[in-house]
Amino acid sequence: MMFEKRLSVLESTSATFIRKIWKGEKDLWLTRTQLDDLKKFLALMMYRSEYRRNQYYNDEFDEMTRLTIIKHMRHKNIAKIQDVWFDNLKWIIMTSMEDILMEYFRAAKYETMSPMEILLSYSGPIHVTELMDYADQVHKFVCIWEAQEGSEFILSEGCFDSFEGQGGISFHHFFVISPRYAIVLVLRDYMGGEGDLHKILFRKSWFEDFHVNPEVVYTKAHPLRKLTIDDFCPTDVFKYRRIVIPRDKVFLVNSIFLDARRKCVTYKSNISMYKSLRYYDKNKAKLFHMRHDYTVLKRKLFREMNRTHSS
Repeated sequence: MMFEKRLSVLESTSATFIRKIWKGEKDLWLTRTQLDDLKKFLALMMYRSEYRRNQYYNDEFDEMTRLTIIKHMRHKNIAKIQDVWFDNLKWIIMTSMEDILMEYFRAAKYETMSPMEILLSYSGPIHVTELMDYADQVHKFVCIWEAQEGSEFILSEGCFDSFEGQGGISFHHFFVISPRYAIVLVLRDYMGGEGDLHKILFRKSWFEDFHVNPEVVYTKAHPLRKLTIDDFCPTDVFKYRRIVIPRDKVFLVNSIFLDARRKCVTYKSNISMYKSLRYYDKNKAKLFHMRHDYTVLKRKLFREMNRTHSS
C-alpha cells in the first residue's frame, strides 16, 4: 500500500494533465516537477504491463540479459527471477528522478562506457537493463498528438508498451489516452535534428515532421545571460500544444499497435479501424515483423459498414 500511495501521486498529476487534453483546453502546461512525475508514471505503466511482468514470471529473456539478472540477484541477495521485477518496481517508485538519473550517470561513468560495458560491469539497486531503459525514457521529449478528423487511434493492451524504433533505439513511445489523442515520448535527436544519430542508423523515423518543442519559462534564468543547467528549477513551466497528425500517419501508429498485438484490439470507429487494417496489410511485408492476419476482422467491419450504409 505504501508503494500504491506513492504511485497515486504520480497518477494524479498525470490524470490532471490528461483531462486538460481531453477537454480541448489550450492552456496545457506542466512544471518541471510535474513533467518528471508524468514521465515517471508513463515509464511505470510500461513496466507494470502484463507483457513486461510476464518476462520475469516466465523467464523470457535472451541469454545475455539472463546473465545480468543472475548477477543482479547475487548482488541483491534475491532468490527468484520473479522477485527482481517487484524489487525494480519498488526502487523506481520510491526514488526521486534526480537520484535515478544520478545512478544512471554512475553506471555509465558519465556516458564514457558502451552499453555492453555497462551491462557487464554495473552493480547497484536496480537491474541494469531497467535502469538504462528508464533513463532513456525520461530523457525523451513529450509531444501531444491529435488524430486528424476522419481517423482515430486504436487501443490495445500494448498501446502503452509499443514504440517505433530500430537497432535497439526507440524513436517514439506511444501512449494512447483516447481515440483522438496520444502522448508521445520522442527521442531528443528528432527534435530539431540534433546530434549525429541520423548518420549511424539504417533508417530515419517514420514520424520526423510531427514534433514541436514546448515553450519553457525558466524561473531563475536571466535574460542577459546564456542559459545553463544551473538555471533549471523545479518551478520552470513547460507549455505544450497539440500537433495534428495526418490520417495516414495515424493509420501507421495503429499499424504499430496491430503488429505488437498480444490479445485484444479496441476501436471506436468502424471506418477508421478498417482503413487502419488496410494500411497494415499494404505495408506489413516491408515495415513490420509479426505480420498478423486480420482478414476475419476486416471482413466483419466491411459487412457492418455496408449494413450501416444501406440503412
